[in-house]
Amino acid sequence: MTMSADYFKIFVERFTCTKSTNNHNKRIISSPKVRNESTRKGPYSRQTIKRESSRHSKSKELKYPLDNALLDVIDHNLLVLFVGINPGIKSAQSGHHFAGPTNHFYPCLVESGLTNYEVVNYENDIELSNRFRIGIINVCSRTSRSSADLSKNEMRDGIPDLINKVDSYKPKILCFVGKCAYEAYEKSCQVSNTNRDKSLSFKFGLQKRKMSWADDTGYTKIFAMPSTSGRVSHYQKGDKLKLFKELKNLVDIERGQEGNDIFF
Repeated sequence: MTMSADYFKIFVERFTCTKSTNNHNKRIISSPKVRNESTRKGPYSRQTIKRESSRHSKSKELKYPLDNALLDVIDHNLLVLFVGINPGIKSAQSGHHFAGPTNHFYPCLVESGLTNYEVVNYENDIELSNRFRIGIINVCSRTSRSSADLSKNEMRDGIPDLINKVDSYKPKILCFVGKCAYEAYEKSCQVSNTNRDKSLSFKFGLQKRKMSWADDTGYTKIFAMPSTSGRVSHYQKGDKLKLFKELKNLVDIERGQEGNDIFF
């Protein structure tokens, strides 16, 4: 009887130890799904990384100037007044128009002959009005990474100031650099004139529409071309250069007319 009791006691101790060990193993060893759930919200989870990346991106954007980053390059008696859409980040940082490293504006300006083939770049923008009678302004003053970041209201709100500048300085030709810049102006004309001329279908180049001066002493011709940004993949540099050369021909005509006026 004593042996049976001792045997039973040993059996119970072994069973209890085995059960405790199994439970301990169950607590330590977890399935892949449980491990994934337990680490999903850790310091390096996708959600955390995405949140940190978004916070870093926003803090970086705050470093860029938001408004009035560029001064107008404008004067009286201009042959061409270029109208950009708005300052890009590189332009705002440098304080110069069309300063993006892949922007085609200055290469096309030089190769078309509008600078008499003198080489210029964005650092020379302030000199263009005195040296070549070329000006540069923007429809919208707010800096953005892309013109797509601007609202239609922002574009539309910049048109009255544009018209006032044309009335004041009276350039021979107003050249919109970017279709959306021209469309903002055209839509403002449609609002003020309910009798829209349906024959004025859009095509890059010289437009049929003219901008009459407020004092009724003349008008400014309107030209439109694609954005010179390198991001515009629909139009390569060669396409843009062709339009710059077309603009140069119009400038030569204006110069010839000025010569005739002086002669007579």
